[in-house]
Amino acid sequence: MRNQVFLQFSSLAPVDEKEVFRYAGGKGEADESTLALLQECIAEALPLLSYKACYAELRLDEFFARFGVCKLTEARLQGCTRVVVFAATLGLGMDRLIARYASVHTAKALLMQSLGAERIEALCDRVCKELTEKYEKIGARFSAGYGDFPLSAQTICFQLLDCNRLLGLTLNESLLMSPSKSVTAIVGIYK
Repeated sequence: MRNQVFLQFSSLAPVDEKEVFRYAGGKGEADESTLALLQECIAEALPLLSYKACYAELRLDEFFARFGVCKLTEARLQGCTRVVVFAATLGLGMDRLIARYASVHTAKALLMQSLGAERIEALCDRVCKELTEKYEKIGARFSAGYGDFPLSAQTICFQLLDCNRLLGLTLNESLLMSPSKSVTAIVGIYK
């Protein structure tokens, strides 16, 4: 098994409230009551989140041997010498909050869902920042299911990274991850 690097962060960049509102389907500016509810959600959720990630580095030929070749990966990895495959998760805390409010406070459940989306993106950005510090120049990240890169590549990511053991992540038969606020991604490394 390839060596995986485990990362854990105690905090991330501050919550981008406008981005959370956008994820929630909001148009324009949020009103005062929505902003107050969002602040409530942030205060309740942030202490329950665990920002964890792991990654493994592959030579380009190793990556294509494991994942296959498609137009997207060829285009996105053109000029790269190596590839980083990573997984990131917020843990089960957000899933529990979304489930708690789903039937009793749908607006709060929607904001929790949107906050989770903003936080997982912030975590992926933080992982990419770490990778930039290590490798200097990396490409844009992309995930299985994007373009013609098949969603089934998730299973290869999970095997390669040992996501269950390192992050507590599972993948069901429909290729959905649990906890739901989790991501697997590919990043090319340039010389």
